[in-house]
Amino acid sequence: MENLSNGDFWRAIMGESDSDEGGFEGFSLDEINKKDESDIDLDVVVNDEQLLREFESSDSDRDSDNHGDSGDSDMILPVLAAPNPRRKKKRLSKQNRNELTTRWSDRTTPVQPKKFDVGVTPVGPQHDLPPDAAEYDYFSLLIPEPFWEDIATQTNLYAAQKQAQKGADKNWTPTTGSEMKLFIFIQYMFGIHRMPDTAMYWSSDPLLRVPAIADVMSRNRFQKLSQYFHLNDNSKAVPKGQPGHDALFKVRPLLDMVTNNCRAHYNPGRDISIDEAMIKFNGRLTFKQYIKGKPNPWGIKVWCAADPRNGYMLEFDIYQGRATVPIPNGLGHHVVMTLASRFLNAGHHIFFDNYFSSVRLGQDLEKAGTSMCSTIRLNRQGWPKELSSAVAKKMKPGDIHFRQDGNMVATLWKDKRPVAVLSTNAQSAMGKHERRAPGGRKEVSVPEPVLVYNGSMGGVDLADQYHSYYPVGRPSVRWWRYICWWLMQTAMVNAFVIWKETHRPARSKKGLRHLDFRLQVLRALCKGNVSRKRAAAQAIAQAGVIDSSPLTHKIVRLPGRKKNCKMCEKKKVRTPRGHGVETVFGCVICDLHLCKGECFAEFHQHLAQSIH
Repeated sequence: MENLSNGDFWRAIMGESDSDEGGFEGFSLDEINKKDESDIDLDVVVNDEQLLREFESSDSDRDSDNHGDSGDSDMILPVLAAPNPRRKKKRLSKQNRNELTTRWSDRTTPVQPKKFDVGVTPVGPQHDLPPDAAEYDYFSLLIPEPFWEDIATQTNLYAAQKQAQKGADKNWTPTTGSEMKLFIFIQYMFGIHRMPDTAMYWSSDPLLRVPAIADVMSRNRFQKLSQYFHLNDNSKAVPKGQPGHDALFKVRPLLDMVTNNCRAHYNPGRDISIDEAMIKFNGRLTFKQYIKGKPNPWGIKVWCAADPRNGYMLEFDIYQGRATVPIPNGLGHHVVMTLASRFLNAGHHIFFDNYFSSVRLGQDLEKAGTSMCSTIRLNRQGWPKELSSAVAKKMKPGDIHFRQDGNMVATLWKDKRPVAVLSTNAQSAMGKHERRAPGGRKEVSVPEPVLVYNGSMGGVDLADQYHSYYPVGRPSVRWWRYICWWLMQTAMVNAFVIWKETHRPARSKKGLRHLDFRLQVLRALCKGNVSRKRAAAQAIAQAGVIDSSPLTHKIVRLPGRKKNCKMCEKKKVRTPRGHGVETVFGCVICDLHLCKGECFAEFHQHLAQSIH
């Protein structure tokens, strides 16, 4: 039996050898089915001679009572097929399989999850702001005032480093915290006023120009700040491949600050949903991901935990690629236990989808005093065999199967397609749900675990919905800026949720609009700060003495030759010969040439309206 054809080999494996001679003794299909499923995996296609030898020898060692000698150790086995590593199943150790032993029963008993005690952990916003605090004060809980000076320092440092490499930049002057507020203000405003091209915000065409942006900072100054904008000192970064390397070093200060402040200023209710969000990015990046079915399928993946009642982002962890440390129970188990670690042993109910779920995860959460509810894939380890995919294919719409082990309930229900749910916080019973149907709404019977799951799973989706309304920033080739704008957006949305939850009893629903809150924060960011490209105006702005009121702006004769009036340019007013209207007068604060009278008044009226 030294050289077997493929057919002879499989007949020998199945106990159908044409000859009883030789050293190899086959075994039947029934005997294979009796063996531990982790010892033989018939779904794995093997093409390696050594693997086949290990496969044969390990079987003979474990089952020496049932099988004889495996035959000549020098026998040559044929290559069966090309490998497909994606089809290989992850196998649990024998010890882990024993820990996963479940006693599923079709007899149902009441589920008794640990009670969530509101008195132990107060639910909702956690701050000491006075009742009459402004919207910007809530935003400052997540983005405090020292942050603006920090990014101004890092931006100036990066500009100095680049100029030391490439030579002096005559168009660059150091920035300040006040000017960086304006820079971030403009990034937020890009989401409210959406234009195809960034330069259009400063266009001379009145149909395109946005005074709320163009009048507070010149285009050249904005571009120069954007060129050198930075959050961390590059000289302190640990190179890739060395111990201590941080793939997120460029955004680490902002990431840590927003994460810690989000944790500190809000406590969730009983329910918490865990899911993945995507930061849209189409450039080149080692940890860029693709998730089919997402609104932004290509981008940077973020594991998130959110409050399903309002979309408050409780925890988030940016995925940086394959883990370099062992994850014995799988990535889904690791992500859920990491994001939920702060909420364990408090009676919380954790919701997640079938990407994360497993019987092992449900058991570990219950041991930690935490209930769970999730959809689950039918091939997960420990899932009851009576609810397999073969059973699901034979089910008719409305069919329902329950299996229970203690508080853990396995549900398989056929709606339009089979739905499998694993839960430790829902009863194994049917509930009622209204569904739209031709001719009106009708009441249908739905399993209780499915109702519970649908009611509390959408926290991260709600946060994504808030993020999508007014996106921050513009496209860039620098990947870390997409994370930066996502964090700034998270801070704005979470601040809105804190403000809304704080004022909910005292305000009508109409007075709690997201856009209204955002506009009030942006007015405060811009107030008292106007940056123009000319040196005199920049010096005054950096000194912090500009008042947005037009009363402090004075018309004077400006030094130097006369220049075109800015308002006449904007309105496209020309002289009879077709030239621009020139004047020697202008505003001493704005350092702009403006005609006396109407042009001066009209320009500052627009400026005041854009600021207030």
